[in-house]
This record gives sequence, structure tokens and C-alpha cells, in this order.
Amino acid sequence: MAACRFEVHHRVPRCLLGFFDRAASGELDGAGLQAWFEWEEEAFRYGLDPDISHGELATLIEDSTVEIPKEQHKASHSAAGDFAQWGRLGGLETLRRYGQPWFALLGKRRWGRVGTGALDHYRAELRAKTWAA
Repeated sequence: MAACRFEVHHRVPRCLLGFFDRAASGELDGAGLQAWFEWEEEAFRYGLDPDISHGELATLIEDSTVEIPKEQHKASHSAAGDFAQWGRLGGLETLRRYGQPWFALLGKRRWGRVGTGALDHYRAELRAKTWAA
């Protein structure tokens, strides 16, 4: 029988520190308010008081670790919709950094409509624009 592999699971996820930091560093403008609302939503999702301090949050996260079997860990994140949420957040960050044309090229590359040369060409254009600014 194969050995059961265990993974460390955080009942209070580490990603909350990022939400907390973005909310705490934001100005009282549209982006800052959006960061605060996202922090509040995630805090309430895990049953936390949004007014918690950074140190208390870090301690809660560290104290919430448990070792569970790998398959159970994967299944718990899948059932909670975490993978979809994480993918969405990563996609939004990529969209913010590189823009709509990059996403369109990635889609075309995925379906074999353009080669890696098109991605390299666009990446070079992005670098030229960044250095010119």
C-alpha cells in the first residue's frame, strides 16, 4: 500500500494577509475602498472581525494549521471554490499588468492561432513602452 501523503492546510488562509495589507495601505479613493470591501468580504467569509490587527491575523493563521491527506486537502479547496477564485485573482492581476491585447494573444496561442513569436513580439513592445515611459 502506498504511503499517504499529508499536506499542511490553513483553516484561516494565508492569502488573508495580502487582502489585509492592500486594505490597510489604500487611500480613501475608489481603489482603496474596493480593497477594503474585498478584505471585509474575505474576513467575514472566514468568520473574522475585519478590525483585527495584522499581528493577531498572522497568529490566527499560524495557529490554524493542520496536516491532512493530500487528496482531502485538494477536495476541500475544490469544494469551497478556492481554485476558481485563485485563478480569477491571478487572471485579473495579469490583465491589469499586461492589458487586453496580451490576454487576446494568450487565447489565440492556446488555440494554436498564433505562435510564440507573436507573444515574443508583443512582450518586446511592452518592454519598449515601459522603458520609454
